[in-house]
Parts: sequence; structure tokens; C-alpha cells
Amino acid sequence: MSYSRQIRRYSAYYKGWCVAFGEHDTYYDENKEINWLFGESKIGFILSPQLKRIVFHELLGKDKDIPLVSIHQSEIRLNEHRIPITLEEDRHGLSNFKEFINTKKDVHLCLTSHFYYPPGTRIITFAKKKPLTIMYKEIKPVKVEVA
Repeated sequence: MSYSRQIRRYSAYYKGWCVAFGEHDTYYDENKEINWLFGESKIGFILSPQLKRIVFHELLGKDKDIPLVSIHQSEIRLNEHRIPITLEEDRHGLSNFKEFINTKKDVHLCLTSHFYYPPGTRIITFAKKKPLTIMYKEIKPVKVEVA
């Protein structure tokens, strides 16, 4: 089933600030390109350094116009960049993500962290609950198309 939606996007008021992701299930492996985190009413992912540079610039850059994310069965397109999804574990995570955002309720995007992961690790987080307004300001949304 194909659909399109906008996701509300937030940026921390101060560089490096973020709230904790909270309790979650994951199978973290620092050698993987994508590590999926599944929490109550939220999904997040930690990226390899190479993917992190691309995704943070394209998805979280404050000066960017509305980013376009296209989700396909074997890849994610982020503006002009293509991220192949080859591992079964990543296909499963992507399937859960597509189901998570397929809702009439608002979905919110921000960066979070967690003490369990190496210092400086940031988690790209999609949540059903709006992040704290004392920490984050809303910026332009993200457009997501699911094929």
C-alpha cells in the first residue's frame, strides 16, 4: 500500500543537546550500518559514521527545505541519496517503521541519546509524542513517501 505523509521535525535549541531515548529493545552492533531501536511509542536508529554524515546533513539540516524520504522495499531514498536495504534484519526494521508511521496521528522526529551507547552517539528518533518544548524547536517537516 502506497501512501505519503509529513512528519513534524524538531531541532535542539543548542547544538549537542538532546533527551534520552528511554527503554527499548535493540541488538546493537557497532559494525552494522543501521541499528534499530524499538521503544514504547517510538522507533529510532543509530547509523554508521558514513551514513550518519549523509542522513544528518539531508534530514536534520536546519537550512534545508522540506526533505523527501522515499521508502522502497530494497532502499531508502533521502533527497538524492540512496541507502540500500540488504540485510533481513534491516528489512524487518523498515517494515516496522512503515507500519509505525502509517497513522493519522502526528509523528515527530528529533535526535535523542542513551547512556548505553558510546559517548556522542545520537539516535534518530520517530515518536508519537511531541518532544519537550524546552529542549526542541519545531522546524520544517519531512515528507515521507512509502512505495
